[in-house]
Amino acid sequence: MPTRESVEDIHTPNPLPARGIYGFSLYISSFCFLILYTLWAVIPSPLLNRLGISYVPAKYWVILIPLLIVVFITSFVLSIFVLNIYRFRGYRIFEEVETIANDFGEHIPSTESKGARGARVGAT
Repeated sequence: MPTRESVEDIHTPNPLPARGIYGFSLYISSFCFLILYTLWAVIPSPLLNRLGISYVPAKYWVILIPLLIVVFITSFVLSIFVLNIYRFRGYRIFEEVETIANDFGEHIPSTESKGARGARVGAT
């Protein structure tokens, strides 16, 4: 029967229990926030004022917050794309074989270097 010390030394890819608890609490809190956000978006402002909830943001934020999220994600993806195009000198990277070649590929000599202009590779 394994002892407690030998069981604790086993490393698994599972997250630590603290990470699982943090993830669950994040899930629950984001779900509660989504419910509050939806209620704030649906319930009219006069009804909220009658309930004593008077300090709420304006209703145009209901549309603006999801729109800003979409705009930020789109601009992030486009900026990463533009940064990569800038780093690799545009689309010219695909025109130069030396740029694409790696050390792991097999070098096949061209037929023109052997002097047989029309010969197939591997032909005798």
